Amino acid sequence: MISQAILSILAIVLAAQQTLPLKRYEVIRVNSDGLRRLPESVRSIFVDPVPDGTVVDNLEEATKRVGFTPRLISGKTPERLFITQPVRQEAKVSVTALTAALREAQVQNVNVPAAWDGVYIWLEQRPGILADYGDFVLAQAAPSTLLAPADFPISQFFEVLFRAMGINATDARSLREKFAANPAVFFPIATRYDMDIRQIPMTSGTGLLLQNADKGGELAFMWSTGDRSYFLTGLVTEDQAIAIGKSLQ
Repeated sequence: MISQAILSILAIVLAAQQTLPLKRYEVIRVNSDGLRRLPESVRSIFVDPVPDGTVVDNLEEATKRVGFTPRLISGKTPERLFITQPVRQEAKVSVTALTAALREAQVQNVNVPAAWDGVYIWLEQRPGILADYGDFVLAQAAPSTLLAPADFPISQFFEVLFRAMGINATDARSLREKFAANPAVFFPIATRYDMDIRQIPMTSGTGLLLQNADKGGELAFMWSTGDRSYFLTGLVTEDQAIAIGKSLQ
């Protein structure tokens, strides 16, 4: 049995930590130098939307292992089901490294507070289910969460990262303000790719649609409901992707 003393310590630790569910998606356009310039110690915050997975035999097994019943497409049976791996990415802030990145990016008048040095931030994602329908896949899991010390200004921290990656002051401040109002998962995409990126109104919030500017090949569509985040990608049309998203709201 857990002692009262241990429970008290745990309560203090949890109270000293902020946990931000990330129920929105945001693309940031940067060049390869910007991504390279970002200190490796914090680069892990930007991760792929779908972790690696392992195949399972049936829906019952998948449901038992992840602890929730997936919402699947009505009238269409998946060819295969996978359990996506849990994610826990750790980022440690180095004031020296971040200041050097800002200097290399020729950013002036942006100071990295000394109190940030050594602060840890974690990005967590619980296991999910990926359904392979042949031409496309649909992944779903609880929304990712960002954890940091209770008094750490996460939105300001992201603004500094954006500046170090080469995003101008106006756009970086706009991204910061949007994050403060509604925390998001950020996906860096290289500026060399000509992309069509649009916000799509959904029953619950908005979804993010990404595809090549010529509308050829695969597309990606991601959205969240109150308890779940979804990522759909493959050879489907815009209308089909949006219709699938709305049917699972």
